[in-house]
Amino acid sequence: MPIRTRVGYGTAEMGIFAVEMMVRLHLLKFYTDVVGLGPGLAATAIALAMFWDAFTDPVMGIISDRTSRPSGKRRPYLLLGSFVMGLAFLAVFRPPMLDVEWVRFGFLLISYIALNTAMTVIAVPHTALGGELSFDSNVRTSVFAYRLLFGNLGLLAGTILPTVFLDSIAPVSATGAGGASVRDPELATMAYFYAAVSVAAIIALTGWVSYASTAGRDRPADKRAAFQWKDAWREIRGLFQVLRNRIFVVLLAAYFIAYVGVSINSSLALYYYEYRLQLDSQAVGIILVVFILVWSASLAFWTWVSGKVGKKYPGFAGVFLLGVATCFTYPFFPAGDIRYPLIMSVLGGFLVGAIVLLDSLVADIVDYDELKSGEHREGLYFGFWKMAIKASRGISMALTGSLLAAIGFQANQQQTPEVSERIAYFFGPGVGVFFILGAIIFLFLPFSRGIHQRVQKLLIRKRRLRNSLHSTSIEVPSTMAGAGGSK
Repeated sequence: MPIRTRVGYGTAEMGIFAVEMMVRLHLLKFYTDVVGLGPGLAATAIALAMFWDAFTDPVMGIISDRTSRPSGKRRPYLLLGSFVMGLAFLAVFRPPMLDVEWVRFGFLLISYIALNTAMTVIAVPHTALGGELSFDSNVRTSVFAYRLLFGNLGLLAGTILPTVFLDSIAPVSATGAGGASVRDPELATMAYFYAAVSVAAIIALTGWVSYASTAGRDRPADKRAAFQWKDAWREIRGLFQVLRNRIFVVLLAAYFIAYVGVSINSSLALYYYEYRLQLDSQAVGIILVVFILVWSASLAFWTWVSGKVGKKYPGFAGVFLLGVATCFTYPFFPAGDIRYPLIMSVLGGFLVGAIVLLDSLVADIVDYDELKSGEHREGLYFGFWKMAIKASRGISMALTGSLLAAIGFQANQQQTPEVSERIAYFFGPGVGVFFILGAIIFLFLPFSRGIHQRVQKLLIRKRRLRNSLHSTSIEVPSTMAGAGGSK
């Protein structure tokens, strides 16, 4: 597969990840510190939107599996999803500045549901397309590495752009309780909106590039498998057939639990660095940028290792060590010192690169499912994969907001030593335990490199036999009128 195809395919993830990163880092803090919504209500609205939207992912997977369009079954959704997602993203960061808290709650809930639904339309088909670009397991890992590389560029955009606009448009001023640094709400709202406009432009551009770069590599569904709305209920009932695949269930459970930790980490990061370590936005930006750059660079290592020894044990080692390091570092960093979190950002960035192996394993498991069922259901499997991500983010958002309220957190002011310490332990062991538990479950995955190689050999043999039978079958035409009645 040409490098240009791998690169072009991966670009759409830049827009998707830019949205996800800005949402993870800034959405909760934007609505609590700028809009003035209570942390409990803000987290509840975000969590409800995620839980509702999580169940649309498998449905979108089935729809893309059954789509029969000349341009393919996945690619049409790249253009549609990127356009709608850009508009919805702008709405999320442009709330009405009203004093009625329930109105702000309702706006956040509805606009975030719209954003997540649009993201489903582009993200599920795009991820499924990556697993179909190649049959070779190592090439698949490379394809997903390029996808994650561009995703990390999106993480940089989602991290840097809000900070740049905030510092230039709404600089901090020491007017909060206890001398805490706060920003003017109107100027901060304007800064976040300009950042959202920039990210929306990235979404539109990268969606188009990915669509154009994969032309001719996305086959439309067979007309016999085309989606029919009259069969929608039967399709929905068949969604959970995937959960009969024990291999996939173990992988999904491990990923779901580990991703709860990832989501809590992202949601709590700005609170930890600002209120616990008392670092300014420039220092926080440096830490996050270093983390993402090291993560991006580590993808080459994890791809190389998987080609040598497979994906299971390197994936376990990366996630497990990340959990241990998280538990025993963050609670003990001294305030005002950037050196220690910077060192951890390098170590954490390297270890979190192992996540590319889990993404690639889903496509390998789809081969196993095709061998057993005779159906190719890439979209359905990646729909459940995306559902796990959104459900874990919903749980983490609800948990983060509820715990911040429970420990006595007050926005835009210095926290008491007790609250500051609780944030640190929530950010450290509270996150790390999810990584460790997810890694342990992943270790019991009943799937290995050798098993997958045997599955692919049998699958190739099965496909060749099917194609041979199809090519040698003879359709006997009926006699045309007036041809003498012979056949």
